[in-house]
Amino acid sequence: MSVPSSRSPAPRARQPLDSADEASPASAAPLSRSPASAPASTPASTLTTAPANPPVLVIDDSEIAREEVSRVLRSAGFQVLALPSPIGATQAIVRHQVRIVVLDVFMPTIRGDRLLTLFRKNQRLGQLSVILMSGHSERELEQLKLEVQADAVLSKRHLERLPALVQRLAGKER
Repeated sequence: MSVPSSRSPAPRARQPLDSADEASPASAAPLSRSPASAPASTPASTLTTAPANPPVLVIDDSEIAREEVSRVLRSAGFQVLALPSPIGATQAIVRHQVRIVVLDVFMPTIRGDRLLTLFRKNQRLGQLSVILMSGHSERELEQLKLEVQADAVLSKRHLERLPALVQRLAGKER
């Protein structure tokens, strides 16, 4: 007869984080299936599937903007992951083999342009296609695009352009 062990299980080893992450993976927003494909108890948020198109990561601190960008991309057939902050971005990119990131410029934890600079310096993340997004006009964003090597910029006022922009980047080798 075996006796149950009173010892707790050994702690799991932590994986090293890239410089774009600012906290442990446990603190990152969980990735889950969208409400349409998930059980009612699953938090509505971030992962939906569409096999034909590459996964797209959306990082925006505004819940309304993040959900609208995700909706626009899902309706165009893209697989979407969404995070409310850059925390956990590296883990999501690596785990889900993300090639395209839609990144809000103005976020409280770290500006999107600064995060993009960190991506470009990282060997594993430097080849990402990144769209910088803001409520400002695209004309105002063009200078920032050149400074930080963004692949594209988009004003949140013109989200209808996003699927075509993502599709163009999906077909382009960086």
